[in-house]
Amino acid sequence: MHALEGVRLIDFGQYLAGPFGPRFLADLGAEVIKVEPVAGDNMRFSGTPFTGCQRGKRDIALNIKTPDGLELAYELVRRADVVHHNMTLGTADKLGLGYEKCKEVKPDLVYCNTFAYGYEGPLAHVGGLDPLYQASAGLEYESGAVMHGHEPLYYRFGMCDASNALLSVVGVLAAVFHQRRTGEGQYVWTSLLDGGTIFSSDALLRADGSGIERWHLDAGLTGLDPAYRLYETKDGWLQVVALRDEAWETLCTTMGVDATLPRADVEPQLEAAFMTNTAMWWWYVLDRAGVPCEIAADMRGGDLALYDGDHERLGLVTEYEHALLGTMRQAGNVIDFSETPGNIAGPPPLVGEHTREILDWLGVDAARQEELKAAGVVYWPDENYAWPW
Repeated sequence: MHALEGVRLIDFGQYLAGPFGPRFLADLGAEVIKVEPVAGDNMRFSGTPFTGCQRGKRDIALNIKTPDGLELAYELVRRADVVHHNMTLGTADKLGLGYEKCKEVKPDLVYCNTFAYGYEGPLAHVGGLDPLYQASAGLEYESGAVMHGHEPLYYRFGMCDASNALLSVVGVLAAVFHQRRTGEGQYVWTSLLDGGTIFSSDALLRADGSGIERWHLDAGLTGLDPAYRLYETKDGWLQVVALRDEAWETLCTTMGVDATLPRADVEPQLEAAFMTNTAMWWWYVLDRAGVPCEIAADMRGGDLALYDGDHERLGLVTEYEHALLGTMRQAGNVIDFSETPGNIAGPPPLVGEHTREILDWLGVDAARQEELKAAGVVYWPDENYAWPW
């Protein structure tokens, strides 16, 4: 068995912050049914971010704004353990898919909504994207080392999206545990702001408004301290983490500098020493000496991670065939179990790829399926379907 075998989740989410959490649950063995607009998830046109959020799901293309489409959505909810989406506050209620209505359909339902700001407060009714909550959580000031006179820096990776999604996974798992123990469902929510809070959780504001002393990025945006930073070499960069005294002393000795000098004086000498050879050379020398270090990978092509033999052996890479995109390689399982392994159930689905299969399961006969498709209530692809990017 897989860890979450027997758990069924209906994913009404779009973009990243909604669907990414259900993708992790699918990887753990949950059955995830993606309910997608008949015109497709708006994020399909973004390319790889979409495919990274959707694998392992079955897909039904459904117009829930029609009475027939909404009734089919209720049939899915009735058969579900969990409903998950990232609609702005009030939107699901307007569509007829809010928590109270879904609870009428399935009383023990776990219902998870990932917001931008949160369930209540001055910005509860607004949507939002990842950079807004990097900003409001203070992350862009930290990333840019503004205290050294630089400008704030936006971190391209959707860190608040991803952390929000993972928080929703934790919340759903805890709620499903409670559901199985007591027979009771509940409403679970998290937000992009919650995700940003994870990354600023080492900040503290005292009652008088003062903060605590924290390590901040250096002026070169390379790290926090001469012993805890990136160093440029002849052909790339090396990350060093020599926090213990013995590691710092070994680093300095290996690089030919005096460890007894103040660190501010040692740092430029280390910078000059690292530039005398390659990143791979210094990694080999320092690793053998016992100094924690790692080469900073250039991920622009992606090959370094997806075709690394060690990553493959660790299960961090998976490969499968997609009906239109051909062979796909993506990140694999990131949680391992000895007895209930994860289950990467296949590639990201086409729009409505499993519509007929799911309608069969719901008891809708073939003639009615054709009527629903002709009326624009459901959709499934034909042989002329083309991927949108």
